[in-house]
Amino acid sequence: MEIKTIIEGKSCDKGIASEYCSAEFHIDGLELPYQFRIQDFSAPCLYVLIKENSDIVSRLKVGETLNVKYYSSRSSPTKGYQKTAVRHITKNDRGRLRGHYLVGLEILER
Repeated sequence: MEIKTIIEGKSCDKGIASEYCSAEFHIDGLELPYQFRIQDFSAPCLYVLIKENSDIVSRLKVGETLNVKYYSSRSSPTKGYQKTAVRHITKNDRGRLRGHYLVGLEILER
């Protein structure tokens, strides 16, 4: 499997992915907010999957900070927007994730 990855050298919090089911954020220059399901890869980061032809892909940069609204996987309410860093962007060229980017997110302030 050929995977192209851009990574910032900081790790993410362990076990945080089980707390949330989706993430929503705005990107400058795009009209509507984007909402993505949190992917469960039993990994220490929050991951979202983005189609390679999405307008948002070319606007995301590793290391940038976004205000992200996370929706809980439990019945608890959302905590509003949280400062979040883009830690890595991985393009997958094969397998079931072909044609998608896997984007790793880290919440900076909780």
